Amino acid sequence: MLDKETLLATHAHRHVPLEGACNVRDMGGLPTADGRRTRSGVLYRSDTLAHLSPGDHDRLHALALRAIVDLRTENERARAPDRLPDSLPLALYNPGFIPRGNVEMFTAINAGHMSAEEAAQAMIGQYRNLTLDHFEEYRTFLAALLAPGQQPLLFHCASGKDRTGIAAAIVLLALDVPREWVIQDYVISNYQRRPIDLFTHGAAGPAVEQVMAADPRYIEAALQSMVEAFGSIDAYLAEAGADREARRHLRDLLLD
Repeated sequence: MLDKETLLATHAHRHVPLEGACNVRDMGGLPTADGRRTRSGVLYRSDTLAHLSPGDHDRLHALALRAIVDLRTENERARAPDRLPDSLPLALYNPGFIPRGNVEMFTAINAGHMSAEEAAQAMIGQYRNLTLDHFEEYRTFLAALLAPGQQPLLFHCASGKDRTGIAAAIVLLALDVPREWVIQDYVISNYQRRPIDLFTHGAAGPAVEQVMAADPRYIEAALQSMVEAFGSIDAYLAEAGADREARRHLRDLLLD
């Protein structure tokens, strides 16, 4: 795995600077197995858009966004609604979800009942759940991306790491981006973190760090669970909404 400085330098051209969001990047500029590159200016990933400034609204206008896919739950959206410019006509999709076991994990950490390693193992379990339990939501995301006139599209959750990370991996794998680059795209979130307000004073710092981290072990566990459950990445992608026809359309849309 690349060190922090090399990783961020390698992907610096993809970073989208916003005042009110810290984990925003263009999904373009990544290599595919057949020597092509993912296309810039079509698909973006992000953390929450609940804190955008007027300057950020100008930036969204410059990106010419047409659609937003919000992977947060209804409760999350009510607590921190996206602050989007009224002057930008956007199609909004809300296939929100949280992974099975998430509430129990946060409860245990806040009670001081989970060590750092236990939290890491819980996160690995969360990623397996994210990968295997939410095909309907990923299909909605891919259908929105492929719908005519919905590009450029931005998709996000709260931190832009977990739910967004799996959605990004699905797209990149469907485009035949090599595994090492899929993992790099995920790990960038380790260095563009947004504090979250779900931890109490009883939560131990080392356990919190494991939850906040974009640890390669997490995304590796998700990729491995795809193969274990379906026999191959291709079979998993077909179940998640990226069958052969959808992948052909994705390549037409997202590859140079």
